Amino acid sequence: MEAHPAIRRPDGVKVTFRRMKFDFEDQGFERYWMDGSAFKSLFWTQLSAAFAPGEKFFMDSARALKDQIRDPQLAEEIVEFCRQEGHHTAQHLKFDRMNAEKGIDVEGCRRRFTVLLDRARGNLDPMEMLAATCALEHFTACFADQYLTQPELSAGADPKVRALWAWHAAEEAEHRATCYDLYEQLEGRYGQRVTTAIGAWAGILAASLYNTVVLLRQDNKLMTRDTLAGLWYLAGPRGLITRFLPPFARYFSPRFHPWRGADPAMIARWQAENRKYIQNAPESKVA
Repeated sequence: MEAHPAIRRPDGVKVTFRRMKFDFEDQGFERYWMDGSAFKSLFWTQLSAAFAPGEKFFMDSARALKDQIRDPQLAEEIVEFCRQEGHHTAQHLKFDRMNAEKGIDVEGCRRRFTVLLDRARGNLDPMEMLAATCALEHFTACFADQYLTQPELSAGADPKVRALWAWHAAEEAEHRATCYDLYEQLEGRYGQRVTTAIGAWAGILAASLYNTVVLLRQDNKLMTRDTLAGLWYLAGPRGLITRFLPPFARYFSPRFHPWRGADPAMIARWQAENRKYIQNAPESKVA
């Protein structure tokens, strides 16, 4: 099977750790911070609970094999990737704690994601784990692309919380190819990559939907018009998950690469519009 020609990261895009400070930490936010909708808010809130176990899984996958890399540029990128992922976890844990203080069962959601990922750890060898990470990094890159290019998906969100998610999306877009390039340099198999993806995506989507149902039931908001509207938000013709179908299909191409067809300009736009949140930007006095 013919591999795709070498594809490099676009000019001007560099995986870079940024220390962040968001207004939601000091000013707070409402329980239903996304357009006043219980469904949308709790869907995104439970997804935040996935990041502590999920990003540890990603970092462990990359670190387990990085010593086999002979490309110093990729080795350096993996270090920055891990720093980014660790800071994503730290920022979302702040968000999670504030939601837990509102009585939302964030810990239950995190526990279900952890069980899913721990089961994968127990059943996969290091290359299979890296293949699962490639698939889930494509999942998060798809979320990032949609979040940054389709403003209707975050319409009505509290700007303080939207800033957190937009930053996370921009950095997921920025390092979208790091683990994939590692997998390719280690001559990972195409068959392993695509078969692992099916289980990885199905597991995360199933856990996310289950968690959302649990949280809605706990809030007595499950059987409502808002839930029907929320399902349309996810699975309607222009829904969040529906929009994933074309990029998911592209993942199965032997010529797939995360940067093929991606728009790096959206990362630059985010940086230009949100520099005030970056604590270690060049003009900042914070080290």
